[in-house]
Amino acid sequence: MKRREFITLLSGAAAAVVTVPPVVAGQDYPSRPITLIVNFPPGGSTDAMARIIREPLSGALGQSITIDNRGGAGGTTGAAAVANAKADGYTLLLSVNSALTTNRYLQRNFPFDPKTAFAPITLISDVALVLAVHPSLPVHDVAGLIEYARKNPGKLAYATAGIGSSHHICGELLKQKVGIEMVHVPYRGGALAMQDLLAGNVKLGFSTLPVALPQAQAGGIRVIAAAEKTRLPELPNTPTIDETVPGVINVGWNGLLAPAGTPAAIIDKLNAATVAALKMPDVIAKMKLQGLHAVSSTPAEFAGLLASEVDHWAKVIPSIGIQPQ
Repeated sequence: MKRREFITLLSGAAAAVVTVPPVVAGQDYPSRPITLIVNFPPGGSTDAMARIIREPLSGALGQSITIDNRGGAGGTTGAAAVANAKADGYTLLLSVNSALTTNRYLQRNFPFDPKTAFAPITLISDVALVLAVHPSLPVHDVAGLIEYARKNPGKLAYATAGIGSSHHICGELLKQKVGIEMVHVPYRGGALAMQDLLAGNVKLGFSTLPVALPQAQAGGIRVIAAAEKTRLPELPNTPTIDETVPGVINVGWNGLLAPAGTPAAIIDKLNAATVAALKMPDVIAKMKLQGLHAVSSTPAEFAGLLASEVDHWAKVIPSIGIQPQ
């Protein structure tokens, strides 16, 4: 793993996770096609990552991989489908972290325990988040946004990829820290939120870099800040929100997981194939075009990170006043 200090910090908990030795079950795997469930609709950063990794992973495993987009409930619907799937390695999940780490504190009747429902395989990509506005909004930086919101109380709405998404958390943190009013407008994924932002139906929104960057380059939106600890290499002249409002920082990643109970030999085989694919120059180049940065981990490191983030958000989310819906 690399680049994100917070990910490195949280993954320190992985030392306590014991890796189970491989068993014979993995020797014949896979013998038929694999389904990769993406828990958001097409067009978002998680879907983009799945489509980049599918071909090299399929080649390494010798079987076709079908992408099944199952959006809904901020990623919970697709994640739950994998949590309840047969633990044989033929149904996998590519998910952003929010669906696994924050949704349980934001959704009533959350259907699984993120710490025990999955067999983590590897981290795949670091997901950067930005704050963007429609060109018609007379705002060019975070300070200007705060001033506008205070002069126009209750008139600003911000779009996100859904309740419990990192977009949502950052929006509520910003509201809390500076005392402004903004209405949260959740969508069934980042691509749909971007469509309404481009149309001007909503004037402000958080978006992953892969979704926002091409639209900003085309002039459809204006990126005013990055919700990251440091400035993004793709947008070196764009400040972070943290530079104006300390503490509004995104922690975003995509990871590959299988249902809990999947044999360790299968997890190890999937880990090796995925990590190797993430080192391929053409995969790295495709990810760069999408504003994605490759990261990887052992299954134990990933399990430790997942558990640590679940515990982290258990404290943070109640502190910013978000109630389960």
